Amino acid sequence: MNPLLSQNDTARLEALHHYQILDTSPEQAFDDLAFLAAQNCGTPIALINFIDSKRQWFKAKVGLDIQEMPIDIGFCFLCLEQRDILIIPDTLAEEQFANSYVVTSAPYVRFYAGVPLITSEGYAIGTLCVIDLVPRQLKSEQVESLKAISRLVMRQLELRRNLTEVASVKKEYQKAQEALRQSESLLSNFFDNAPMMMGIVEIVDDEILHISNNAATEKFFNLTPGVMKHRLAHDVGVSQKYVRDWVNYYRQAEHHNSPVTFEYPHETSEGTKWLKATVSAIANNSSPRTRFAYIVEDITNRKQAEEELRWKEALLRSITGVSPIAFYVVDHRTGEILYLNERFYKIWNIEHLKPQIECGQLKHQDVAQACCQLTETSPFTSCEPLASETCICDDEILLNNGCTIRRFSRRIRDENDQYFARLYIFEDVTARKLAEQHIREQATLLEISTDAIVVRDLSNKVLLWNKSARKLYGWSFEETIGKKADEILSGESLTQYLDIYQTVLQHGAWQGELHKTTKAGREIIVESRWTLVRDEHSQPKSILIVDTDITQKKQLEKQFLRAQRMESIGTLASGIAHDLNNVLSPILMSVQMLKNKCQDDRTQKILTIVENNAIRGASLVKQVLSFGRGIEGDRTILEVKHLISEMKQIVEQTFPKSIVVETEIQPNLLTVCGDSTQLHQVLMNLCLNARDAMTQGGTLKISAKNVFIDENYAKMHLDARVGCFIVLTISDTGIGIPNELVDRIFEPFFTTKEFGQGTGLGLSTVMGIIKGHGGFITVFSRVNQGTEFKVYIPAVNTEVKQPPEILEVFKGRGEWILVVDDEAPIREITKTSLEHNNYKVITASDGIEAIAFYAQDKDKISAVIIDMMMPNMDGATTINTLQKMNPSPRIIAVSGLATPEQVPLEKSFTCSAFLPKPYTAQELLKTLHTVISTY
Repeated sequence: MNPLLSQNDTARLEALHHYQILDTSPEQAFDDLAFLAAQNCGTPIALINFIDSKRQWFKAKVGLDIQEMPIDIGFCFLCLEQRDILIIPDTLAEEQFANSYVVTSAPYVRFYAGVPLITSEGYAIGTLCVIDLVPRQLKSEQVESLKAISRLVMRQLELRRNLTEVASVKKEYQKAQEALRQSESLLSNFFDNAPMMMGIVEIVDDEILHISNNAATEKFFNLTPGVMKHRLAHDVGVSQKYVRDWVNYYRQAEHHNSPVTFEYPHETSEGTKWLKATVSAIANNSSPRTRFAYIVEDITNRKQAEEELRWKEALLRSITGVSPIAFYVVDHRTGEILYLNERFYKIWNIEHLKPQIECGQLKHQDVAQACCQLTETSPFTSCEPLASETCICDDEILLNNGCTIRRFSRRIRDENDQYFARLYIFEDVTARKLAEQHIREQATLLEISTDAIVVRDLSNKVLLWNKSARKLYGWSFEETIGKKADEILSGESLTQYLDIYQTVLQHGAWQGELHKTTKAGREIIVESRWTLVRDEHSQPKSILIVDTDITQKKQLEKQFLRAQRMESIGTLASGIAHDLNNVLSPILMSVQMLKNKCQDDRTQKILTIVENNAIRGASLVKQVLSFGRGIEGDRTILEVKHLISEMKQIVEQTFPKSIVVETEIQPNLLTVCGDSTQLHQVLMNLCLNARDAMTQGGTLKISAKNVFIDENYAKMHLDARVGCFIVLTISDTGIGIPNELVDRIFEPFFTTKEFGQGTGLGLSTVMGIIKGHGGFITVFSRVNQGTEFKVYIPAVNTEVKQPPEILEVFKGRGEWILVVDDEAPIREITKTSLEHNNYKVITASDGIEAIAFYAQDKDKISAVIIDMMMPNMDGATTINTLQKMNPSPRIIAVSGLATPEQVPLEKSFTCSAFLPKPYTAQELLKTLHTVISTY
């Protein structure tokens, strides 16, 4: 901590800033004093230094190029702190100075002498110091000279401040003079150009003598400029009656020593004008007679407005008399009732008090007491005025008869903006409240629904967009209402909409599957149901659309159909391969016989071409067979880590240098029973595909680890079975594979490469080899982000049970777990796994059922496992509702999507953990244990 800042430094800094010296340009007087100090002491460096809150700023310097430095560097702040001269003959000789920054680095100070600069009030604001690069001593005469120079610095500061203050005073004086001139000019311009009539007069023998007047006065009387100056009123045509009246008002103003205001009609050639005049005596004027000032306004328009206002007030009384809203006005000072209409009597059932109220016998407190008989809450008490609000209250009260009354209270102010009365307004909103309740119930049903509900008008504009639509498509309510649907849902073409629109108009409904694109660009498939909505005249009014997200369902169907298709293709490929082998075998044998019989070179070349192509065809047939029914090969016990090491060496030697290879092998990796050549081919094919996907370079990662696939996982993946596996992961950072092509990449002869660069049998061969080894393969890819293949191969020498990992650590302690999933098999296997490990389980088939269970038993439920894709109420809506019931529930979100980034959660949702499907019981138990013990 800076020692200066640890004290109360406010007064010192205020004294320093008073001189206005910081960050000013160099001045010769200070430069001369710094030079004099250096010459007097014979040092190469001299500084006049002012110390601010965080820095040292140099006003004058000799032998140093920097302008400022931090406050805690150097010795000046020590001199300032002790408020006396500080001399350090040799900085290296004293331990407290030897490690200072200015000693160990430039300017390498070895000698320092500083004198504090102290103001007349006693505040130290800086230092005058001399510095040398070698040790030395100062004579007493030099020390006294330094002190004298420091006093000269302070005198120069005082002189500089005095000159600045004199200049400031002069500038302020000039400003005052200019302001006075501007004020006089402004006052003169105002008098000459004011829209109202103004002037100064004197009273001479009951006559009015005009001393001066403005242009507005001359214009009103149709006189030329200057004609009224120093002339009597009757000389310029003013009626004697007006003169007598005005003289009387002038006398009153002089007698009461205050302005007198009056209104009077004035006849002109254009008709009667109403004028408002204010006259007042001018005190301390130089004339021997009293002078008066007058201001006259033309208030003809205001008089007409007042007349209109009186007519409007009468009209308002008529309207409020038949209004369904009750009005009540009371003087807040006296409690007198100023106004109330018939509806007020009826709402509060006080018709019997009407005669007494109209004759003034009852006041506000009497009416309030009578109204309290209908409600336990006083209709006026909570409407008392607040500090400075216009609207005192706006709320609702419930009457004993079941009616709901909305009440308002506002202040009423007079023309002087003075608060003098309160207006109370009462409206019977019972019928409207019932209608609003009905609408809220309907709106709640729309918001709870997991289906996206949209209403469009006949011009395709969005009229309604419920919460599930916002979650499904990503567009907010504000972004959609009033917009054309085809502008928001980019996946919906105008032609497609018009076809559906015509069908809906003709038949009243349409149903089918649609491909849509969300705001984030994610493609989804929805089951869409369109219904025509008609108005009260049975005319088409709008279209109600209900969309159900079936993307995950279609993906599962696609996975099942792909497995069936691959099996069918494999069977077909095996049959074709068998026939092709029968065709190629006699060709190869015949070629060899012909080569022995025909010895001429041309025939030998032709037969060699035939033989090579037949061999190539046999090789392709072999690859097709490997896909169709697998290739047995020579099976031995293998350590996969050796295959990975060999593959890494091959890749590093043959692949472009722009591709970085990373490997990660789990210690104690299990062995597999397989053909090393075939597994080597699997790795080679996948690495070659990764290389071709990274044309600009990237990272190729090969990893291997042990996994146990239990019943949970096996029931969630079609090709999986229970047991111990080794999973090989080959991932790249290449161009990725589009979603529409992922399902076809394992088909024989299917390739995305250019013609001649691939046969389309690489991945089909990989599939055949892995199936032949009893394993399976998964793929995950994102365009421009890379692809990841996971190859699962059964491990050997293991029983079909989970290995003895420390499951006891992950066992429960009787906690209650709520499992929410719409798939009954997944619910049952999850429940069984948890109950076998000392958990208690409640299951729910959808979000609505889960919320009901949680509301009933939320105090005993320790964690909730929620599937994100469910009908009726999806996982996102369920999580949002649970968080409203409990701000910090322990939630594990599960989904068939590969990563949590793909799960359609809002940013405000927070989950304790995410678990991708399929998952093992071990993964479930470990995640659950972490969530319960951490959160």
